[in-house]
Amino acid sequence: MEILKRNFITNPSKKILILFTSLWLVGITLLIISMTDLFTESFLQKKYVMIYFLILGSTIATGKLYLNYWKSKNLNSQSNVE
Repeated sequence: MEILKRNFITNPSKKILILFTSLWLVGITLLIISMTDLFTESFLQKKYVMIYFLILGSTIATGKLYLNYWKSKNLNSQSNVE
């Protein structure tokens, strides 16, 4: 029998999903505002490569959170049917 670890990444609730989405949006917005100097400079500059990776990583992590939420939601709905 396999013991599943149940934490907020592998089995997120709707509240966790809303919280992390809000934090992701605020964080990305603040990063873009700081990079573009309140939208007066171009977004695509070579000196911000590390921040691009930070944005990409946080977007992938948030997407993985959504994917895990949908998987656990479908798994729970299938187990309720049987």
